[in-house]
Amino acid sequence: MKERIQFLFIYFGFWVAFFLTARLIFLGYHINETKLLTLETLFGIFWNGIRMDMSMAGYFSIFPFFWVAFSNWIKKSIFERGLYGYTLILVFIVTLIIVVDLEVYNVWDYRLDATPLQYLNTPKEAFASVKSSPVFRLFLSYILLIIVASFFVYRIIGKKINTWKSIKKWPFMPIAIFMAFALIIPIRGGFGIAPMNQSTVYFSDNNFANISAVNASWNFLSSLVNKRNLKVNPYTYLPKEEISQAMEQLFPEDGPTLQLTKPNLKKPNVLLIIWESFTEKVVDESKNGQEITPNFNRLKKEGVYFSNVYASGDRTDKGIVAVLSGYPAQPTQSIIKEPKKTARLPILTKDFQKDGYRTAFYYGGETEFANMKSYLYAGDFEKIVDLNDFPEDEYITKWGVHDNVIFDKFLEDHSYPKKDPFFETLLTLSSHEPFDVPLDSTVIAGSDEESMYLNSLYYTDQEFGRFIDSAKTQSWWNETLVIVIGDHGHRLPDTGKKSDNFRTPMLWTGGAVSKPRMISEITSQIDLPKLLLQNLKLPSDSYVWSKNVLLKQNKPEWAYFSFSDGFGFIQKEKEIIFDNIGRKIISKEGDINENDKRNAKAMQQKTFQDYIDK
Repeated sequence: MKERIQFLFIYFGFWVAFFLTARLIFLGYHINETKLLTLETLFGIFWNGIRMDMSMAGYFSIFPFFWVAFSNWIKKSIFERGLYGYTLILVFIVTLIIVVDLEVYNVWDYRLDATPLQYLNTPKEAFASVKSSPVFRLFLSYILLIIVASFFVYRIIGKKINTWKSIKKWPFMPIAIFMAFALIIPIRGGFGIAPMNQSTVYFSDNNFANISAVNASWNFLSSLVNKRNLKVNPYTYLPKEEISQAMEQLFPEDGPTLQLTKPNLKKPNVLLIIWESFTEKVVDESKNGQEITPNFNRLKKEGVYFSNVYASGDRTDKGIVAVLSGYPAQPTQSIIKEPKKTARLPILTKDFQKDGYRTAFYYGGETEFANMKSYLYAGDFEKIVDLNDFPEDEYITKWGVHDNVIFDKFLEDHSYPKKDPFFETLLTLSSHEPFDVPLDSTVIAGSDEESMYLNSLYYTDQEFGRFIDSAKTQSWWNETLVIVIGDHGHRLPDTGKKSDNFRTPMLWTGGAVSKPRMISEITSQIDLPKLLLQNLKLPSDSYVWSKNVLLKQNKPEWAYFSFSDGFGFIQKEKEIIFDNIGRKIISKEGDINENDKRNAKAMQQKTFQDYIDK
């Protein structure tokens, strides 16, 4: 009996040690952030994180504990193979989670959750997204971890079981079953009322330290289990009356607005260019003496340039809905994946169709990606052009066709005058990972991720400039408004400031623009629908989350964005970055008062409740 009871403790301890090792690997992989931590904080990471490690070890030990309880009723070879196989399968799965998590944090600034699974129905695009990651290094790490873990599994199971002596069946079984039920204690994280969750291991003002204390396997599996049938708002911070007060303050009544287009144009054409991963950090910047976006820099002097725009989310699927529907991004969900919900959203195509406009959507990739096509069909786009409209020999990039091809397709389709005005959208893709742009020679040299990313922006800027120069020769140019905005920002070039990763340029250009301007007021991607519709004197009441920063009075100068289980709230000379897991501010600037905190939390709570209710 002693050997069996000892085995149960060793088995549980193996998983705890395995997860502690994984945390050590995570800290080593992100050594540039780890070396900024104090020894006290490093100790806190392991001291607090072990609770979640023990929780996950408890889950994994339930079956083995019951299996061992009935070991005297099972043939030894079957018993051993069953336990060994179960453990090895878990080792393979968990090691994969651990290794993938290493790079997920590099790319998205959060630990691995169920989000990447949303893209597996389009494997080609999913692979293209990770192609710029150090796949060989991660694969090698995976193999080495499997070998080491398998060795210890063999030592624990194969060697230990061989030392077991025959015992009486009944006295041991109730003891083992009791120990199995006792696993509920580490699984729940102790004897407290609240069960284990991410905030249980949060302990520091340093968010990287908190994130490092989280168990990657627990985080992934928890998000997988809890992502479905979300009916209760997890971001409930304020009573309803405070929410109402905040909304009244954040969304003032509409009034007279600054006019950006020529007043004599009743129905100008509108072309909306959504630029992949376009960050404000690169505008007017150079690398090694080379401007990154020289054409955009040139054109912003001719049009209306918004220099303080913040994206609503951190991915394309969230950016498209933000731009076309004025709908805020969700921290852990993406509404575009749920056709029943997106069907209830307002969308600019329908507003322009009511006013007699033709509509179309141009994209060089697959519109099936991230369930984009269902959203476009729900938006009644009359024409959708994607990679299926091009011959396969033009599929140069993993995503489909490059930006030069899609820009040329738009020009080809608009090479002759048409009676009705158009509202059309063009989504670029070449500045998405893996940044394999078709430049004859690399303009911004370097094989590192940042150089490749900047080079891809240079390429798209080159094709954008060529496209605009060609459009200026067309008969429709003088009656056209071209709006350029990023689908989201980008973490590169790294400034050490999270809010910078969400800033994206917005430019209104074209023959329909009345005169050049610089708009420096803080605004958001989700404000575009109201800005545009009110400028063209079209109804905009259905865009309840959109506001007009060009109001001549009571300008609502703020922006809200969300990321994985967190959000940001930006005001003039103020900003708050809030973590929903720890329910605390992790970064702030300026003189933040209680009203600012209330408004920030109100946006998170109200927008997510709206998502649930859709």
